[in-house]
Amino acid sequence: MSLYGVLSLVLFIWLLNSYLNAPYIEIWMMQDWMRYPVLLVMFVVCLLFVCAFSQPNPFSLGIGGKNFDPKCPGIVGVTKHPAFAAFALWALVHMVPNGDLASLLFFGLMAGLSLYGPYSLNQKRKLSMGPKHWQERVDAIKKGWPRVGWKRWLVTLILYVALLHAHGPVIGVVPYSW
Repeated sequence: MSLYGVLSLVLFIWLLNSYLNAPYIEIWMMQDWMRYPVLLVMFVVCLLFVCAFSQPNPFSLGIGGKNFDPKCPGIVGVTKHPAFAAFALWALVHMVPNGDLASLLFFGLMAGLSLYGPYSLNQKRKLSMGPKHWQERVDAIKKGWPRVGWKRWLVTLILYVALLHAHGPVIGVVPYSW
């Protein structure tokens, strides 16, 4: 798993470098209103990401399923795969203001991989848990808005503000206009 993670990171860095050095071929022009869906959705992305790596989850990436309670499932009550959901939302919403070919290819590929990831991971988890145990776990989960807790909301807010402020220096685009 560690080798897979390192290889994935290396490939992502290579892909990101290729994207950042690709020629600019405009398909649509960015409008001021296009930044607002990104600003809104990115807060949700941060929340999903924080929950993915701080709440027990026997189905997906993150800290694992130890101490998972299906009656109080946290983010799993919304999605079994919050990290994949976060990456998919990140990629899809970034396609709105980035109307150039390289951006559409980069973010489209990331969205596609993030949407395929849960299917692939579900198949692996079903094999390791066994289909009956898998289905029992899925059926036992109480659906609905998760109890996130104030600490996760605070970490989400800190992550969101940090990303807002780092976006300009790191990516070269300031995502807000105020």
